[in-house]
Amino acid sequence: MIDPRSSSVLSAASVGELEQIYREAPMARPPVGWFRGKFLRWLPTPGARRLSVRLADGLLFQTLPFGVDFDRRLWWFVRPPLGVGRFEVSAGPSRWRDTETLRLRYHSSRLPRPVRALLYDEVKPLSDHVCLGLGGLDAGPGEGDHFYFLLTRD
Repeated sequence: MIDPRSSSVLSAASVGELEQIYREAPMARPPVGWFRGKFLRWLPTPGARRLSVRLADGLLFQTLPFGVDFDRRLWWFVRPPLGVGRFEVSAGPSRWRDTETLRLRYHSSRLPRPVRALLYDEVKPLSDHVCLGLGGLDAGPGEGDHFYFLLTRD
């Protein structure tokens, strides 16, 4: 397996390599502080191929700067102070892969109820400075899992 703690290695990894890392890499300590995000790869799932998903996820995660503030439990877009999407985090089994992960749920968010009911993400901390995430919606495998993303802390 390639070294999963290197952001440059993860950035260059194929979907297959990212899948292997996500499933097999041990989970590091829960992250603290804020992390900058980077879209890595679309998944070849029916849910990820939907035009509405490509447009919405593409706009937010391929166009805008984004990241996660684990202290405030908020996603941010454009700049870290602009936090939206409050989440609760819990360690446990992945909804989409056979592994342990951190599950991000948005039930307590101030986002509109229909939006927060749709959201669900997972993050696997690989070191104190690198996390591999799966972005998507609150649905099962193939429908909810849409893309891999990288989180790095300077």
